[in-house]
Amino acid sequence: MTFNRYLVTGGLGYIGSVVVEELVRGGARVVVVDNGLSGAAPSTDPKVETVIADVRDPRCLDEVLLGVDGVIHLAGVVGDRACDIDPEFTWDTNYLATVYVANACKQAGVRRMVFASTCSNYGWSFGQAADVLSPLRPLSIYAESKVRAEHHLLAARDDDFAPCILRLATIFGVSPRMRFDLVVNVMTAHAVTRGQVQVHGGEQWRPFIHVRDAAGVMISALTAEPRSHAEIYNCGSDRENYRLLELGQLVADEVGGAEVLVNAAINDDRNYRVSFDAVSDALGYECTRSVADGVHEVRDAVKSGRYLDITHESYDNYQLTRRYLDSCEIPTPRPANAMSIR
Repeated sequence: MTFNRYLVTGGLGYIGSVVVEELVRGGARVVVVDNGLSGAAPSTDPKVETVIADVRDPRCLDEVLLGVDGVIHLAGVVGDRACDIDPEFTWDTNYLATVYVANACKQAGVRRMVFASTCSNYGWSFGQAADVLSPLRPLSIYAESKVRAEHHLLAARDDDFAPCILRLATIFGVSPRMRFDLVVNVMTAHAVTRGQVQVHGGEQWRPFIHVRDAAGVMISALTAEPRSHAEIYNCGSDRENYRLLELGQLVADEVGGAEVLVNAAINDDRNYRVSFDAVSDALGYECTRSVADGVHEVRDAVKSGRYLDITHESYDNYQLTRRYLDSCEIPTPRPANAMSIR
């Protein structure tokens, strides 16, 4: 790797915990800044320094950015339902905090910042595969906050600051901080535990990317030489675009013995296919894991008893966010190796 010390905001989260693992595996040292919302335990690896702090407070960034060669910014409220609980909190966390991180990077002389955005920004692709120049039609506070954050990063770009915006497809797969509020994961878990796969609507298109591939493309963006132009990439694989009914049937087939139940009365206005041609050419990263691969690993993990209660709040961003806002307390105690900035 070109760099050897990185900052990962949201590094205790579903994607962030995998990013941290992969960075350390590649020989890097990592500083994690996370507010502890998920309750996940910090890494015990000596190459990882964990700071329990909130990126909505820009003061927390000054010290941790010293000696950092690049930043992956993942901290945010993720998911439509979680974002709807408290829109002001969402905007502060997803938009204003991104402004703070970008400003802090510029002041500290950190040139490379990778921002986790979302393909949900497209909202509705009208049957066409959306590329990065397609119109953005955000249909949720979550997507709106990501679009606004993208706009700031594009405006802040200059010769000394080169943000890279990654619009991620819907994530799936096993992570150290597991989620069962994601469609592939929850469909698979229900197929195993209930013998049923619930599909809402069914005709809507969605693109998908495994959490390990999402981490891989982020690290590729972090270590790539910045381009002379604005960098926005869709992250996923063309072959992993599915209609939700197709997805449900795939899950049922791969788990075996599960029934697909369609509820046409509950629908989701989001409906988008996405083109991912540019990311492999620009960053040299090819996704290697299919939805079927993710179904197999989630299936096996659930069957093994690794997750005793898939409905537990620790696996659901909506429940965690609601609890965090109600209590403003970290759900589980912080291990001794975690530092705290107040």
